[in-house]
Amino acid sequence: MYLRKTKSLNKLLYHLFRLMPENPTYGETAIEVSNKDPKTFFTEELQLSIRETSTLPYHIPHLACSVYRMTLKDLPAMVRLWWNSTEKRVFNVVDRFTSKYVSNVLSFQEISSVQTSTQLFNGMTVKARATTREVMATYTIEDIVIELIIQLPSNYPLGSITVESGKRIGVAVQQWRNWMLQLSTYLTHQNGSIMEGLALWKNNVDKRFEGVEDCMICFSVIHGFNYSLPKKACRTCKKKFHSACLYKWFTSSNKSTCPLCRETFF
Repeated sequence: MYLRKTKSLNKLLYHLFRLMPENPTYGETAIEVSNKDPKTFFTEELQLSIRETSTLPYHIPHLACSVYRMTLKDLPAMVRLWWNSTEKRVFNVVDRFTSKYVSNVLSFQEISSVQTSTQLFNGMTVKARATTREVMATYTIEDIVIELIIQLPSNYPLGSITVESGKRIGVAVQQWRNWMLQLSTYLTHQNGSIMEGLALWKNNVDKRFEGVEDCMICFSVIHGFNYSLPKKACRTCKKKFHSACLYKWFTSSNKSTCPLCRETFF
């Protein structure tokens, strides 16, 4: 919140890339050499003792790597937005560096967190494959079967996570597309984990089966940020919207009309 409020993320990331070494590898052991995968500054946190602080300048590249990894892990959507808005030269440098040194580490951590998660979903099973960077979720309710395949990109988390269709039984095509878009949007624009995204997605699906209609702006039942339900109804078309979605619509369009029927919204 501080970085967003002060708009300091851009400066932080530019400074980190000035401080991080071009080739942040060190300490090849016999095992690492045999695996052709030397350890990098991104594979472990730098722990400094009081005695070591006297030589802190020598640890700054390692600290910069640790901060960059934590920023990517905790604020992926914000870093992705920064990356996509940089000039082409910086864009390519950040992409190559992240893909080579950081993506494997964070992908492994994300897949491992899915595999070791103790979170239980009623009617939904979640499995993950580290080798293919895939997470598969299968949700069964009555005669309906929904299967999603979540694919992490090679430059994760800079590149967008893709959500592909697996098995689909008993779901209309348009509703299915809406649900796919909901999960894809959350994973792309929210700073959350895959398990958090799946939990929100399942809640959306459950509410839809309970008869709660989607917000006609974001096409989700549960708002992705404040988790509210669509409650603000247009008096003309009777469609309901999230309060936050309506506020964003009014401020961005400079209009006070319903996003759907275009009549004045009271």
